[in-house]
Amino acid sequence: MATLSPALKMRAQVRGWSSDLIDRVESSSASARQIENILNVSIEPDRIDKWLDFVEENPEHPFVGAQFVMFEDGGETGLKPTPSEDGMRLSDVDIGSYGEVPDIWKYRNDLPRGTRPVPGLYMPAGYAIYDKAEVWAPSSADLYEDAIRDRWIPATDLDWENREELSPEVERATGQICAIYSTYGIAEQKVLSKWFEDISYGFHEVKLFLATQVYDAGRKVEALRKRALHGSGTIGKAPLSDVSESWYNALTFTDMITALNVVYKSYELTAFELAGEWARSDFDRDLFSRLASDSKRHLQYGLEHLEWYNRYADRAAEEIPIFLAKAEGGLASELAQSPLEREALAVLYADGVERLDAGVEGLRTLREKQYTDYMMRLHGAGIHRVGEAVGILPLTTQDPLLTALNPAMLVEGQATGGSDMIRDN
Repeated sequence: MATLSPALKMRAQVRGWSSDLIDRVESSSASARQIENILNVSIEPDRIDKWLDFVEENPEHPFVGAQFVMFEDGGETGLKPTPSEDGMRLSDVDIGSYGEVPDIWKYRNDLPRGTRPVPGLYMPAGYAIYDKAEVWAPSSADLYEDAIRDRWIPATDLDWENREELSPEVERATGQICAIYSTYGIAEQKVLSKWFEDISYGFHEVKLFLATQVYDAGRKVEALRKRALHGSGTIGKAPLSDVSESWYNALTFTDMITALNVVYKSYELTAFELAGEWARSDFDRDLFSRLASDSKRHLQYGLEHLEWYNRYADRAAEEIPIFLAKAEGGLASELAQSPLEREALAVLYADGVERLDAGVEGLRTLREKQYTDYMMRLHGAGIHRVGEAVGILPLTTQDPLLTALNPAMLVEGQATGGSDMIRDN
C-alpha cells in the first residue's frame, strides 16, 4: 500500500485528484514512488482510475511494478518553443535551461543537455573535451540549420547535359583544380571525423554543425571528381598536401580548426568566390559558386570559434600565434613548392597557353585578394596579424610563381607570429 505524504497529497489535489481517488491510491498496491512520478505529469484523474483498474485486475503482470522512471523530474518543464519563419530551428528550442551552455560540461556520458542522469544508469563515454572555450562558436546551431536548408545534389542540381566544351588545355587545367580541392576534401572529412568522439554531448550544436561540414566535404569530393572525369577523362595529379599536414598534426581541436577552417578555408573561399574570373564555363562558375557557399559556413564557424577562444581561453594569447604560424607555414609551403595549382590557374586565367603573361597577372591578383581577405577576416575576429603572418604569404602577392621557399621566412614567421596580436575583450 502507498502511504502518501502530506506533500504528495497536496500535489495530487493540485492535479485535480478527488479525495476518493487519493484514498483509492493509498489502499492500492501502488508504491509511493510510482505515485510521485505519475504526479510529475498532467494525467487526467479518470485515466489514473483506469491505471488503478489495471493494477488491481492484473496483480501478476510484470508492468504493474513499473516505477515510471521516465516521469521523474529530468529538467525544466512547461516550455513551448515557437517555430520561426524558417520553421522549427535549433535556436527556437534552445530556450530556458535548455539553451544554457555551461562553460564546463560536467557529465562524461551521453546525457542530452537539459536532462539528468538516472542513478545507477551511468555509462561513461570516450569524451575528452568538456571546456566550452575549446569548441564553441555562437552561430553553430544556425550554421547547422543553414547547411541542412541549403544542401544541393551534384548529380541533379548541376546541368551536366549542357556543360560547355572547353579547349584541351583549359579542360586539363580545370580537371587539375578539381583534383587538388577534392584531395583536400578527403583530408577534411578524415580530420574532422576524428574529433567527433572527443567533443562532449553538452555542445551538441557544434557536433551537428561539424557533421554537415563532413558531408559538405564529401559532396565536394563527389562534385569535383565527377567534373574532372566528365571533362578530360582524367582526375589530374595529387597536390603536395603540405597544407593539410597541419590539420593532421594538430594537438588540440582549436589548433586543427584554426588550420583548417580559418587559414585554409579563407584561401579556399576566396579562390571559389573568384571562380567567376578564372572558370571558363557557366557550368564551372555554377559549381564553384555552390562550393563557395559551403566554404563560407565553414570559415564562419572557424572565425567565430577563434574569436571565442581568444576571449575566453586562458592560454589563447600564447597559443593562437603558434596555431596560425603552423597553419600559415603549411599553406606557404604548398603555394611555393607545388606548381600544380598555380600552373592550372594561370592557364585558366589566360583561357589557354597563348597569353600566359595575362594568366600570371590574374594569378597574382588572386593571391593578393586571398592574402588581403585572410588578413581582414582575422581582423574581424579580433586577431591582428598584419606583418606577423609567415613571411612567404605576402610575397606570393608580388610573385605568384615564387618557387624558392626560404626556410628562414618560416622560422622568422613562427618566432614573431602574433607578437603584437591584440586580444579584444
